[in-house]
Amino acid sequence: MYAGASKAQTVSQGTGTAGNQNPAVVAPHHRGKSANKKKTPTQTIKPSDAEAPAGSAITTDNAANRRVIADAKAQGAAPRSREENVVVTGTLFSDPNATNASPIEHITRMDMQRRGLKTVTDVLQSLSTNGAGNLTNGWSAGGGFATGGSAPSLRGLSTDSTLTLIDGQRLAYYGLADDGERNFVDTNWIPMSIMQTVDVLEDGGSATYGADAVAGVVNMVTRKEIQGVEGNAEGGLSQRGDAGHQRLWATYGHGDLHRDGYNFYINSEYQQDDPLYYRQLQSPYNSGDLTGIGGGNANYNTLLPDGTISPFGVTPAAIVRRSDGANSGTGAWQLLNPSAGCGSFGSVVTGSVVSGDNGKSQTCTMNSQRYAQVAPDIRRINATAHLTVNVTPRSQLVAMFNYSQAMTTVTGTPTTTRTYSQAELANTLSTPIPAYLPNGQLNPNDPFAAEGKAAEVDYRFADLLPTTTEFNQNFRGSVRYAGWEPSDWGSDWHYNADFVGMATRLTQTITGVPTINSLENAITSGDYNFVDPSQNSQAVLNALAPRSVITATTSEYSGNLTANKGLFKLPGGTANLAIGANFRHEALNDPSANPLNIADPGAQYVGTINPVNAKGSRWVESGFFEVGLPFHKMVNVDVSGRYDNYNESTGNSFHHFSPKVGLQFKPTKMLTLKGTFNQGFRVPSFSETGGSNVGYVTYDPSAVTSFVNQHRSADGSANTYAQPYSIGENTSGNPNLRPETSTGFSGGPVFKPTDWLTISADYYYIRKNHYIAPNPYGVAAMATDYLEGNALPSGVTVTPDVADTQNPSGQLRPGLINLGYVNTKKLITDGFDLKIQAQKHLPGPLHDVLWVSKGEATFVHRYNIYLPASSGGGVERFAGTLGPYSAVSSSGTPRWRANWANTFMWKGLSVTPTVYYTSGYRLTADDYSGAGTSGGCANVISNSAYYPSQCHVKGFWDVDLTVNYQVNRRWNIYANVYNLLGFRAPYDFGTYGGYLYNSSWAQNGVVMRSFQFGVNVTL
Repeated sequence: MYAGASKAQTVSQGTGTAGNQNPAVVAPHHRGKSANKKKTPTQTIKPSDAEAPAGSAITTDNAANRRVIADAKAQGAAPRSREENVVVTGTLFSDPNATNASPIEHITRMDMQRRGLKTVTDVLQSLSTNGAGNLTNGWSAGGGFATGGSAPSLRGLSTDSTLTLIDGQRLAYYGLADDGERNFVDTNWIPMSIMQTVDVLEDGGSATYGADAVAGVVNMVTRKEIQGVEGNAEGGLSQRGDAGHQRLWATYGHGDLHRDGYNFYINSEYQQDDPLYYRQLQSPYNSGDLTGIGGGNANYNTLLPDGTISPFGVTPAAIVRRSDGANSGTGAWQLLNPSAGCGSFGSVVTGSVVSGDNGKSQTCTMNSQRYAQVAPDIRRINATAHLTVNVTPRSQLVAMFNYSQAMTTVTGTPTTTRTYSQAELANTLSTPIPAYLPNGQLNPNDPFAAEGKAAEVDYRFADLLPTTTEFNQNFRGSVRYAGWEPSDWGSDWHYNADFVGMATRLTQTITGVPTINSLENAITSGDYNFVDPSQNSQAVLNALAPRSVITATTSEYSGNLTANKGLFKLPGGTANLAIGANFRHEALNDPSANPLNIADPGAQYVGTINPVNAKGSRWVESGFFEVGLPFHKMVNVDVSGRYDNYNESTGNSFHHFSPKVGLQFKPTKMLTLKGTFNQGFRVPSFSETGGSNVGYVTYDPSAVTSFVNQHRSADGSANTYAQPYSIGENTSGNPNLRPETSTGFSGGPVFKPTDWLTISADYYYIRKNHYIAPNPYGVAAMATDYLEGNALPSGVTVTPDVADTQNPSGQLRPGLINLGYVNTKKLITDGFDLKIQAQKHLPGPLHDVLWVSKGEATFVHRYNIYLPASSGGGVERFAGTLGPYSAVSSSGTPRWRANWANTFMWKGLSVTPTVYYTSGYRLTADDYSGAGTSGGCANVISNSAYYPSQCHVKGFWDVDLTVNYQVNRRWNIYANVYNLLGFRAPYDFGTYGGYLYNSSWAQNGVVMRSFQFGVNVTL
């Protein structure tokens, strides 16, 4: 069968013709007149063999293939010429027959179609090596910092340690940083239908590609040639009838590279994935009532048997009571509009809420998960123009332009009337509805106006649904000129010159979120109708929640020059040398969507919008080399290195040399031993050197007597200014950060006992030094040192809070602790990868059925962070737990991840079940409860008192099924069933990336069974 590549683990030809656009279905070898002849079903047609003309289908039918080849010869089709530009992942050499000592996962178009992987994001998230800290679209729905973005995290080292490329060229960063810290390349925008392969280098790649390739490299190789018209249409939905999916793409290509000397194609894609909400799911994910699984009822305002209402929560049915003139009220709560009741939100309950209400408080019940989102609304549109020209018999030009837009929309829970600004320097806790309007009339929103009493109001603005839309546009152009020249010594010269320019423009629009000033105005002016919110005009709503719009931009411009040739003969072959240079410029500008004006803190939006920002640029110059030394037919050594020099916009500069050595030893035909040693680095992100993000923790200053003495009330007690309060933790950029450096090695056997079976095992080890993290010195300790006048750690500053209104001359308490990022000690992770590939006709009467199998599994042995002495020292161990809890969005570090796809092909029919597995883990984390505390169940993490007790999360199984039928050589139909067996997501009560489940590993377990159907046409 024709696989489209001569070396399945290392090379992608990047070709495709109209006659071979459904690689998921290849007719098996038929019996007939040649039934007694020896068959070689695993043989691959080499690139040097004649291609089928457009419109022909290559099959394993010998007679049919003979006719195709004869037709090709009759039409004058030429074999592939030497000038063809070949992309080889993980090496500078352009030899498609080269092998690589590094572990490389090679995923072809055939693999993607067989497994029902429809986007690059789907492909990368399914990798067994994709670990802790991966960024999923499900996490975006949970309110992540980088809404709209998705990225893998190879080896669990987070999104910033995996380098993502297209055709070996870098891409611009996403406009928002993961967790406000890590820059990464978004995979949501990348067009899938023009991809020939996705190659994943699963060890350090800094010696070839430079910074950020500490954990590995993802290289997406595009199709070189397309002839004729291709089209695809598909749609789908879940078993409940929700989570709709639509996908369309079309391609037109003209010109035959080997006959006409050029090929040009244009492509366009459209994909829409509808949002999904928890309220649409099955129990218990669709409700706050967890009594059915041994927990409590967290739905708002449940009437308990003793007559109390708990938990007391705010709903879209306004309730009021008489204001006490400060920040509270007196008496029982009552519905502001009893005749309207609770509408669709719930039912009226009467009971005890506060002391003194005599059990007469009224409110409405509501599902606490009413507004929570499982998956965002995502729309993707792509357009590509691609040109390949054989400029001379020895050189080739490839140019490509991509435009894409990805629009992601997430919604949140509406704001309440009693809330804080994001910096918590302004609030509406003491803003009641006044008895009189500004014109002196009685306020119709206040039922106590006739008494001259103001009303405390509790209300959730259902007509203001917080909505964040990330509209990300990507503009990318690339050109590559490559060829060869003859040489009278050694082998021929091969050269490559390429340039890529990419710019992204992300427009973030947030609606439905008020500022404190606008909220106070709505409450006090009478402009907002609390009695009947349906009467509020759009103008009133716009004034209450002014639109927030920012534009984040990034860019990447990179030029690359390489040359390689064979130098001399060694016993095992020709010694090769490659050299190259790279020059590039990178930039990012992400302004804050919620800045603080200290002179007017009420102008800031409420806490829904986080004030993340980052800015920076850099110039990078690099030189690199690679030497291939085949000392013997059994021994091959590869040595490479790269020197990178960085000049940052902060004025700082740094440089690094990254070496790598690979060794292959093949003592027998069936066994190859491979190993690599590498050193690399990760450059500090623009957020880590020139950005900031703010979070809040509670701090109690009562232990600092000198401070409390300046803030006492008349009776001698500490006033409110000296009580526990929320202090801001502003993790700001540190321009003096050093790069993280890494040392890694991998190695293991590749066993090929037969022509149809390959089994491999690899051990990997990665150590990061100078690991970048927020300053580990505690916020509370810094605040205390500040109040006591002690020296603060290097790089730490304090922004004072506003003055105490009772004692304005008293010492100012700290408002923001500006921690900064610092280089800490080290991180170590290691483990094993297991892989299996097989392709064979089944025995006996099933001989006409071709079986193709591909599986991989990854085991994480260690994932340890070693703390500096300044934060107490010790080792945080995360493998098999929910940690790292904060650094990677509480996705955890399962020890095992695996997938196994088995395809059975008979005539035009192809059936592929794919099994996925992620092992369970303990709900503990050393970075949450302290180093060395995660070993047992004493420090279990639970995000709610209503959750049942749980120490261990179960493993998750998922089985997907793809059925594909080739109607004829032009038409193909297929169906995908995801989570075929309906496995449910295991409960995870510790993660904050999803409600009751972990969105990084078990998203299909809450979506449940879903279906997609499609048709593919080739003309």
